[in-house]
Amino acid sequence: MLRRTAFATALIVLVATGSAWAAFGGLPSAGSQVDNDPAAGIAPADGVSGADPSNADVVGGALTAGKPAVPWAIFRQQETGGAHDQAFVRSFSADAWTTRGGGTVGGVSSAAPAFVGSLNFSQTQDAEAPAIEFAGAGRTVPWATWYENTAGTGFGETQIFASRFDNTGDANQGKWIFSGQSRGTGGGSVPIPSLNIHTNQAAENPAIAGGSTSDPSRPGPWVAWQETGANAPGTGRQQIFVERSIGPGTTDCTGVTPAPSSNLAIGGFCWQQVGVERLGADPSLDIDRARDAVEPDIAFSGPNDSVPWVVWYEQNAGSGGLHTNEMVFAAKATAPSGSSPPSGTVDGGFNWTAVGSNGTGVLDTSSGGAGPCAADATAEGGCSLNVDPAQDAQDPRVAAGTMDPASPTVPWVAWDEPQGGTRQIFVSRLVAGRFALANGGAPISSGSGGATRPDITFAGDTPYVSWRESVGGVLKAFYGHFVNAAAPHFVLDASDVTLTPTAQADVREPISSGCVANPFDGDGAACQGDPLGTPFSLFTAGTSPRALFAQAYAPGAPTPVAASAVTTTTAVLNGAVDPGGASAEVSFQFGATSAYGQTTAAQRTGPQNGATPFAAQLSGLAPAATIHYRAVARSDFAVSVGADQTLTTAGPQPGPGARRDTRPPSIKLAIGKTTLAKLLSSGKLRVKVTLSEAARVRLSLTTKLKVTVKTRHGHRTRTVTMGLAKDATTRLVAAGHRTLTLTLTRGGKRALRALHKVTLTIAAGAVDTAGNRATKRASATLRRPAPRRR
Repeated sequence: MLRRTAFATALIVLVATGSAWAAFGGLPSAGSQVDNDPAAGIAPADGVSGADPSNADVVGGALTAGKPAVPWAIFRQQETGGAHDQAFVRSFSADAWTTRGGGTVGGVSSAAPAFVGSLNFSQTQDAEAPAIEFAGAGRTVPWATWYENTAGTGFGETQIFASRFDNTGDANQGKWIFSGQSRGTGGGSVPIPSLNIHTNQAAENPAIAGGSTSDPSRPGPWVAWQETGANAPGTGRQQIFVERSIGPGTTDCTGVTPAPSSNLAIGGFCWQQVGVERLGADPSLDIDRARDAVEPDIAFSGPNDSVPWVVWYEQNAGSGGLHTNEMVFAAKATAPSGSSPPSGTVDGGFNWTAVGSNGTGVLDTSSGGAGPCAADATAEGGCSLNVDPAQDAQDPRVAAGTMDPASPTVPWVAWDEPQGGTRQIFVSRLVAGRFALANGGAPISSGSGGATRPDITFAGDTPYVSWRESVGGVLKAFYGHFVNAAAPHFVLDASDVTLTPTAQADVREPISSGCVANPFDGDGAACQGDPLGTPFSLFTAGTSPRALFAQAYAPGAPTPVAASAVTTTTAVLNGAVDPGGASAEVSFQFGATSAYGQTTAAQRTGPQNGATPFAAQLSGLAPAATIHYRAVARSDFAVSVGADQTLTTAGPQPGPGARRDTRPPSIKLAIGKTTLAKLLSSGKLRVKVTLSEAARVRLSLTTKLKVTVKTRHGHRTRTVTMGLAKDATTRLVAAGHRTLTLTLTRGGKRALRALHKVTLTIAAGAVDTAGNRATKRASATLRRPAPRRR
């Protein structure tokens, strides 16, 4: 038994050569659907929508400040019998998904919901393209946004809605509360808190981010979306708009734009449009206002996440002399300069400045009313992120983070763009005021099946990217991460997750983590609640129905490695694990039996692929004690364990002249049956060892062999020197029978090759746990089989 035990740990991390596929674990581990809660209106047999660009979003968050962030998923669920699609939110904890929503406050369907968990403003309309984020004090308030149609006077088109989850313990606990100024009732009785610039214009594809330009402790939600332009030169063209929240606790929306129909602040919030009025009185972000800008995304970066960034792409023909192909753009919100204010009225206290790979420009009405980035095709190309301004780049996504903990976060953007006739995924990040391609300028994808619909996130200080790609005609999800902050290059982690074909679901696979870079996580350097920040993702699989699943990075099972530096009271435990592309927590369980009972201090690996060694020092062990141990590897969601191993500490060493109290162990040896020909072909000799008790056995094969050679002139004996690959190996062998193997070197084989008969002598020494010693020898004569006579 262990009499006393103490330990110290030391991590040994080596960067593995080559790469290995990440092991993904299902969330939950049983692998059931995320969209599965019939009591709330989520019938798994109905499936999720397949409409582009997304049917789901996911983010890591916590309802209590300082607690570990867990996955929160929002998705668009189909309903039985042709009923309209509903938006639902579920969070994951303790290996189970929980529906978050027991009704709504301020919606048309709030009084009598058909689907109790739905977020819809009206459950008789389709909720589309949902997105989710955390904001509020301590970043503890979930916010959701989506679009759905709203009929009635002054409406009749799709509207952008925003709603927050109530966790204050009041009468609305667990409900989603609509937020924003009243834009009218459309002839009904319920005020409609639409975010649209114009409620009679169609708005789609919102994105949401939490941040603050002044108080990092209280980030507010900002929403970006596309909406049909109502004024020249963008009439009928899709425009990008952004609004920031004013609240909580706001009661009066007087003076806020877009103008409310009344001063009522629904849910304690108003929404203020942001930017220079470049499209009539509307603050469009379009570089070319005469063509379509679509599918924006938004994130906060910089010191204390104080700088909002929006990315989008523009398509179709627009103003003469400018590009007509698809182009990706990014713009940041900044306070207008007092010395050189932008041209045009500024809404919301900020204007937008486009930043590209080779140029920047304020999105105002200068340069002939279009702004400097639309002065000509060259300026437009410089303000874009395209690798080639003449190629069709699309579907950008943005995340804020830094690979250098000493530097502020910056925006990282992923998109797809053709290279060599095949769509590939590119990633760029802000460097010295311009966007610079990561991965040495090369795409992070390399297949011939076309890579599309990327998403990007940070886990601590590591960027992760997901996308979809056809492999042999089968659509797969790809995942990977960047390494080397000085010159980021991409490492592919996995490409074996089968997805719904694009024809049935042209959607992205959203990815996030429990340690997205924000002020509450020290920009990824100190994850709140001390999780590993394991990345997780949603994906759509199947066709009838389309099902939504979740998965997270998980380490592989640790590989057993023999203990080392074993003394009477100390030992070093060794192990190796493949972290699978994400950080893993490793330790050892140990004890007198395989029930263990004790654990070494946890250590963390980097986000690596391939076998990563680690070790822990044990001290204060009892002499001559057998210790069971196994390696353990954890992510935020999964635990992997290695095989049981044992070690035995050395027995007490007797002093000079001391008598032994026990007899030496009984030891027997026997050489396994073999022939000289088999020994030559395999190079291995098996030796059977029988021990009366556990002992350390040292085997050796004599290097000088007496060999009898039959010749024409009679018999003669000579001595041949042989080599052994393992002639002094010490093994811990339990009582009973064990078969050990000795291996000949090439020189040993050559020495035996011309012989017909050879006598081998094996010597063994054994030391038991009390330090008693015994020796034994065994011999065997091997012959080469005689050739058959014909």
